[in-house]
Amino acid sequence: MKSRCGVFYLRWPIPKQLHPEKKASTLKLSLQTRDPRKALRLSRSLSQIGDRLNDRGMAYGMRYEELRGVLIEHFRRLLNEVKAEINAAGPLSEFDREIYESSKRVAKHAKVTDRPLSLVQSDDDLLTRFIKEYDLDIEPGSTEYGWLDRDMKLSFHEFTKAVLAYNESLLRYDLGPDVQPPQADQEEAAKPCSMTIADAAAAYTAERQRGKAWAAKTIIEKADHIRLLEEILGSDTDVRALTAMEARRVKETLLVYPRNRSKNPATRGKPLVEVLGLPNVEPIQVPTINKYLQTYSELFEWAKQNHHVTENLFSDLTVKQSKRNKDDDREAYTDEQIRLILQTVLDNERGLVTKPYQRWATLIGIYTGARLGEVAQLHLKDIRQQDGVWVFDMNEEGDRKSLKTSAARRLVPIHQKLIDAGLLGYVQAMKDREATKLFPEFTYDPKNGWGRQLSRWFNDRLLVELGLKTKTRVFHSLRHTVNTRLLQAGVSPALVKSIIGHEQEGMTHRQYFKEGFTLQQLKEAMQKLDYSLPV
Repeated sequence: MKSRCGVFYLRWPIPKQLHPEKKASTLKLSLQTRDPRKALRLSRSLSQIGDRLNDRGMAYGMRYEELRGVLIEHFRRLLNEVKAEINAAGPLSEFDREIYESSKRVAKHAKVTDRPLSLVQSDDDLLTRFIKEYDLDIEPGSTEYGWLDRDMKLSFHEFTKAVLAYNESLLRYDLGPDVQPPQADQEEAAKPCSMTIADAAAAYTAERQRGKAWAAKTIIEKADHIRLLEEILGSDTDVRALTAMEARRVKETLLVYPRNRSKNPATRGKPLVEVLGLPNVEPIQVPTINKYLQTYSELFEWAKQNHHVTENLFSDLTVKQSKRNKDDDREAYTDEQIRLILQTVLDNERGLVTKPYQRWATLIGIYTGARLGEVAQLHLKDIRQQDGVWVFDMNEEGDRKSLKTSAARRLVPIHQKLIDAGLLGYVQAMKDREATKLFPEFTYDPKNGWGRQLSRWFNDRLLVELGLKTKTRVFHSLRHTVNTRLLQAGVSPALVKSIIGHEQEGMTHRQYFKEGFTLQQLKEAMQKLDYSLPV
């Protein structure tokens, strides 16, 4: 921008995550020149510096909490496995008990003196195995690595204490004044086996992870949901003792549960009872409420199938939404808005594009409707020719790649506009550099996969700078845009679903059309995606 005196200024957006009052704003900085070329060079350099600072600043948003959650889930699972062994074989032997006592002393000494748990030079081998097991994006020497090193000692110490406390509890008997008559014993024996909410959640989670049913992001999300359930009902509550009244209490709590509880200063660190229904604190949205309730329904359905309960109290408890509300979650872009985005990333007159991914990931989103995570995790080998057609091969083969559904595994013909813009040349250049990924600068985050940097730049930088940012207009809105434009161009709904990776509806498509459409059919449909804009 330029002042009335002709001096150029740089307006830099500050993401709300970095603002002390958690609101998006801008910083105005004089470039101290009236020369437009010099101003452009300066703004590009400053933008690169700002990008790095923003990336570094936002990278720490939830990382410690996420790491803490993984450690809690890890040792909670181990504790429940030990409890199960004790319940089956009896209290610990004197030898095993002494091992846990010794481990507790070592862990206590390690956390007080900051010495290794393993009594060697370092715990690097232990930490490396843990990082690999949970696909954590943590590098040795980083701040996060220091957190893990410290908190591994703290959590292991608590684990050994918990094992010994549980073992000790089994060495005491409280018979009470009354003895049940034989008939009562028979009725008690006929009931499902007793299990606490914590035990049920741990067993359910372990089974799902054993079957690789959840991605890393889902594991963290489910653990958050279960922690709240335990906070509401009590982790030691017997699942058999729960009634429909408790299930309704959970739902009523979710209806007034605050959004970003662990981030908001008004709610962070406070007991649950103090944060519900606070004025000026936004509650979680209905789709989020239903995610929690879906987790609880899945948990209790598992408990029912495994004969721990007789009914699923959370079945059909989700908040009903109108079709309109569901469709309004994300809004499509207009042709004028698409034109503005295209001109910005292609011409770069505003200097917002400082890295190749900012150009190419945006263009791929505009001309495929692919999910942000699908674009971010693309490998170079995923861009190839098949039957004479250039395609994006959306698959799960490679470094921590994941797809949302089975329908997301698909071939998407590359739009001619992307080829004209030079995508294949960029791919070849990356191959010449011996890269394996289309966007090698992306780092993996257990909660957000490979798309965190792309999401931050597109949603919190590009859209803000262009004045397009709203709650319902984000990168995912490109998916709605492609879906809408293809349908308006006369492409059949079934073909559109195949292109963007949606589940097909109806028995005919699901059972008798498993081979899907031909690549030529998909290519012809894709070319009908026309924004009437030159690339």
